[in-house]
Amino acid sequence: MIAYGGKDFVSPDGKLHTDDPHVREAAVKALVKLTTPFKEGYVPPGVVNWNDADDNNAFHAKLMVMDFDGTISTEVALFNKKEEYDDIVTRGLPLGNDGKELPAQVTTFGAMIPKGAKNVAVAKELIKYATQPKVLNEYLKAGLGRWMLPVPDIVRSDPFWLNEDPHRAAYAQETLLGPTMPFYEVYNPANAQANAEHIFSVAEFDVINNGMSPEQAIDKAFKRAEAIFAKYPIAQA
Repeated sequence: MIAYGGKDFVSPDGKLHTDDPHVREAAVKALVKLTTPFKEGYVPPGVVNWNDADDNNAFHAKLMVMDFDGTISTEVALFNKKEEYDDIVTRGLPLGNDGKELPAQVTTFGAMIPKGAKNVAVAKELIKYATQPKVLNEYLKAGLGRWMLPVPDIVRSDPFWLNEDPHRAAYAQETLLGPTMPFYEVYNPANAQANAEHIFSVAEFDVINNGMSPEQAIDKAFKRAEAIFAKYPIAQA
């Protein structure tokens, strides 16, 4: 999603700002920045066909020097190759145009008991056990910190998260101890459909592959977003 001048593509009231010229300008600028490196040969050409793991694979194969990821999966995949692992630098988000820290979009993953499950009581007991802060801490540590523990007090007190590894320390600072914000689906469920349709990824492909200008591609994406959001009206409080 796009933020410009303090306004977002979708605001906390769940409303769109596609009619705001500043938001459109920001979206066009973002699309130019996302597509120009590809068009100028700085991005592996196969990126248009990548699956969820291929950013990691390309980074490990040294096809690119930077990977923007939601976890530290890229790093921990090389955990047992110490020289390569230590050669990676993990950083949080850059500062915004105002010089302040950008909030990281953070989501959580929860356990689910499927409808019709035969052992619901046992499943509930397992979830109750697994989500105890100390138990969850040990579980996530066993995963080398790929996922962040959502308990600031334990992260601050357990050296594993902040003192023993620079990758985990940067990850903790960005996703837990620094400024954060929820994913936009929290503000309006229309975002789930918008993301499922990859309307802004389609806009990138329209510029890269279909000869559209960034302005044309954004106008097309905004039109589709407006159609989706029209099905999810949010009443004004």
